[in-house]
Amino acid sequence: MHDFVVVGAGVSGLTSALLLARHGYSVALVEKSGQTAPLLRGFSRRGVQFDTGFHYTGGIGKGEPLDVFFRYLGLSDRLSCFPFDARGFDTFRNVRDGFEFRFPSGYGPLRENLLEAFPSERSAVETYLRAVRSACDSVPYLNLDAPLDTKGALERVFGPTLRETLDSLTGDEFLKNVLSTHCLLYGVPPEEVAFLQHACIVGSYYLSANGITGGGRSLAMAFDARLEEVGVEIHRGCEVTSLSVDPEGALRGVRLRDGKELRCGGAVVTVHPRTMLEMVPEGAFRPAYKTRIMGLEDTVSAFMLYSVSALPLPTLSGRNLFVLPSVDSFRNLGNRPLEESPLYVTAAYARPDDVPRGFIGIFPMLPETTRAWEDSRTGNRPESYRRFKEGIAGRMETLVKRYCPELGGATACVETSTPLTVRDFGNAPSGGLYGVKHKVGQYNPVPLTRVKGLYLAGQAVTSPGILGAVLSGFMACGNILGHDRLIKELKTCR
Repeated sequence: MHDFVVVGAGVSGLTSALLLARHGYSVALVEKSGQTAPLLRGFSRRGVQFDTGFHYTGGIGKGEPLDVFFRYLGLSDRLSCFPFDARGFDTFRNVRDGFEFRFPSGYGPLRENLLEAFPSERSAVETYLRAVRSACDSVPYLNLDAPLDTKGALERVFGPTLRETLDSLTGDEFLKNVLSTHCLLYGVPPEEVAFLQHACIVGSYYLSANGITGGGRSLAMAFDARLEEVGVEIHRGCEVTSLSVDPEGALRGVRLRDGKELRCGGAVVTVHPRTMLEMVPEGAFRPAYKTRIMGLEDTVSAFMLYSVSALPLPTLSGRNLFVLPSVDSFRNLGNRPLEESPLYVTAAYARPDDVPRGFIGIFPMLPETTRAWEDSRTGNRPESYRRFKEGIAGRMETLVKRYCPELGGATACVETSTPLTVRDFGNAPSGGLYGVKHKVGQYNPVPLTRVKGLYLAGQAVTSPGILGAVLSGFMACGNILGHDRLIKELKTCR
């Protein structure tokens, strides 16, 4: 009998298990894969390590939200972070018009760069940056002094979209595009994402942008070490098939595919909400709630190109590239031909402390692009899919060389992935790259559920990315441990 079972060992599940265990609860962590944090660990080809679930993060500078979370969780001493290029950690590039903009670290330098690039848009720039900072300051846990209320959740559903906000500030399409650049980090177009949601994500990057030496694999290993220290019982290679709920509507255990049941007083479930619904018995939730969960839209998926280089790629040291073929490329994100799609390029390393020796190119695409093969599984695809994938790979290589000539001609594709790859390896029912969308008009689930003892965490509850996943663990466990208690303890780590 455990006090809690945590279902899913992604970052939100790892965070939840650590939080509960360090407060004295007996915790079992169950992961379908053969290892914890499978997406964080990435893979290697020709001696180059490719990160699949982590590229860089904001908010991990000293005293910033993720730094405080990691200190509190006992991870900081096991991680070595390095700053991205403070003069321009992200480069926005509009190919058709030959326009570029570099995002520097810090709100002050960012303001100056924006005013230099858009001298007639002072009011729009300053109003936008103030609004982003204000939005971040309003969110509990991101700001440890912010009040706990539902205002933020409501603004994510009813508030203005990013596009509406930018349209109200300026008519300059280049400026709107620059300020929309980071929608590629969460997979929702500007016309759908709430400004508050956008601000809470980009605000952390505006503070500082950092990598972790060794990438996502180092973070996964740090979590593993802490889980062992606090005595979390880990069940790897075990799939949860159902949740046991008693006649009074209280959770009593989780059942595994091998028939074993882990009895518990509560559970934090971090899988996709639609997958969670398949686990609960009929009648556990009201029909309206089930309909809402089943109707949740997922983010875009992507075609991804993994390339190695015979030569070092210093241009990607501490930097990313965000490429738009034209000024309207963010519109209908994912639902555009490959040649009209935005492109995000990030580094891959052969050795953690060396210059990049490869890159990952990500082209947003809707899952529907591979619907013809949706009944197939990894390792058992038909020949037609293989030919399709080879064709996509060739087109992606051509586009990267056209858009990013500074990467040189010494690169070679070693792997590609499609929405079906994302679906199968990421346990994402539809293949959404960032899980459930956070968009205006859509009610995403909250941590508390109608089933007593059942709590939800994960990117569907808060937001994508490492910061969003960690935050969701704190939000879920705050309902168990007490938000005031957690926030008071976090303040000691500032």
